[in-house]
Amino acid sequence: MHATVNGARIYFDVDGAGSVPSGTSMTEQPTLLVLHGGPGADHSYFKPWLDPLAAAAQLIYIDHRGNGRSQRTGPSTYTIAQMADDLEALRQLLGLGRVHVLGHSFGGMVALTYALRHPASLEALVACTTTPSYGFRSDAWAIAERTATPEQLSVLSTLFDGELTTDEEHEEWWRVCLPLYFHRPDDRICAELLGRERPQLEVVNHMMATQIPRFDVVADLPSINVPTLVIAGRHDWVTPVSQAEVMASRIPGARLAVFENSGHFPFIEDHDEFVDVLGGFVAESKARAAV
Repeated sequence: MHATVNGARIYFDVDGAGSVPSGTSMTEQPTLLVLHGGPGADHSYFKPWLDPLAAAAQLIYIDHRGNGRSQRTGPSTYTIAQMADDLEALRQLLGLGRVHVLGHSFGGMVALTYALRHPASLEALVACTTTPSYGFRSDAWAIAERTATPEQLSVLSTLFDGELTTDEEHEEWWRVCLPLYFHRPDDRICAELLGRERPQLEVVNHMMATQIPRFDVVADLPSINVPTLVIAGRHDWVTPVSQAEVMASRIPGARLAVFENSGHFPFIEDHDEFVDVLGGFVAESKARAAV
């Protein structure tokens, strides 16, 4: 499905009911907006891993503008703040109340920005293997030097420095480097994830050059005043546990969950535990709202 907000056709997909029968009445389900990483990726890599959560919440997967199945609106519009504002405009268009937001990786930067720009619209926040600032890069490279293969190390910086020039180079980068994002890479899963995505190099290069190096919300984290779950993968090279600890220590009352058998994708590698933890977090929020 598409909705036009802020001058862009934004793709979204819905999994799960907004209300479910409970005896003689209907019970409202929490709404969980799911934000993908990248930049330049799309929501497809969450599936089918988050499917079980549809029993606890209505999931709305969103492709950021310029990404996946959403409209290409030009590099000048590709900002983290604009993507957060698109999220708010979509919430309003769909007639939703306060929402839960799960942001993974780059999507976590959008989620944190949303929490700061639209606090009255947020019920709860999940920051999953993400970072509050560009400070992640020095920690990430130190880990990569220990864990990456020589082939991965030879190309790793080209994406982050905006040096890829063709879609073919972009696809080859991910073929080589995606296994580094897993604690125990599975060739079949990597092939499926790569095959489903609609990568957008224009978005990657623009965001890496103008947005991500300037991103820093660390000083603002104490103003986030909703229940927050910070998720880390113990073996995540790109958004290390150190970044999760920064967020958890600065967001009041935040809970930190570290998945010990995971890299950057704990919803895949620690799937059952991830579903239990996130499902429990959403259920707690639903119980609070019912009081």
